[in-house]
Amino acid sequence: MNPHPEPYPQRRAERQAWILARRAGIARTPGLDPRRPSHWLRESEPDPAGGQASILTIFLTNRECPWHCLMCDLWRHTLEETVPEGAITEQVALALAADAAEHPRRAQWLKLYNAGSFFDPGAIPVSDRPELARQARAFERLVVECHPKLVGDRVLPFRESLGAGTRLELALGLETAHPVILERLNKGIDRQSFRRAAQWIRHHDIELRVFVLVKPPFLDDPEALEWACRSIDFAFDCGAGTVSLIPTRGGNGALEALAARGEFAPPRPETLESALAYGVGLRRGRVFADTWDLETLEPDPARRASLQERLERLNRLQRIG
Repeated sequence: MNPHPEPYPQRRAERQAWILARRAGIARTPGLDPRRPSHWLRESEPDPAGGQASILTIFLTNRECPWHCLMCDLWRHTLEETVPEGAITEQVALALAADAAEHPRRAQWLKLYNAGSFFDPGAIPVSDRPELARQARAFERLVVECHPKLVGDRVLPFRESLGAGTRLELALGLETAHPVILERLNKGIDRQSFRRAAQWIRHHDIELRVFVLVKPPFLDDPEALEWACRSIDFAFDCGAGTVSLIPTRGGNGALEALAARGEFAPPRPETLESALAYGVGLRRGRVFADTWDLETLEPDPARRASLQERLERLNRLQRIG
């Protein structure tokens, strides 16, 4: 290990090179097929009416996001080139057929998550959008991920092609409302640009879901909890109906380099749990905590199982006690 790890650059262009250089030795997921989704699953979450919505979530295979955020490890599950036209709709058709064979009742909602941005033409060809809209019309709601900078008029033709029976929801990564940390994440946005994107979404009667990182780099745990709570507040102030809390994890090379400098560590379990309790207690909208890979937060199996049970209960019930 380098006893004097190179510091994280201050300027965006230098940060980009620094982040990409730390990918050395980390392989992309082998065997990705441009005509097959990487994964799909059934899940559920509380709906705005207080019931439970059944959801089919499809993780599409496509090219990575062009922004190269400091904390992102999703690039490991992407291709290095744009998929052929029609490949994304083939992926969705395959997952829909497989889900129908396994489940007698169709899910109510569809999530198309793609380790990038749905409205990035380098990730999902524009020519595929009409057929994707047709495939989604069987669902009450479609949730897609979008970088805030890609929010705008390009979204409207797709929303219109869904028809009146399918509600569109855009999931945007705020990550943190901390203005200095947000700038250092290399996401290419600030609080003002995020707010403008959110206002555009709500003005056009589209639902908004916001991703918030719990303990991004450069914060200790007390600061991380404070800014997770402030970020939840900011997301709701921007019109979010749902906030999803993501504990920041290593695995992309860049965060390991920061960890070697003492500038990053995953959140403590109680930090994530307290942030979730705060958000649920606000009763301003639905707040969920990501429970994947909890072993990075809590290595003890018994304590981890207890933590997961408590988080999932809060996620499901959306109430304290």
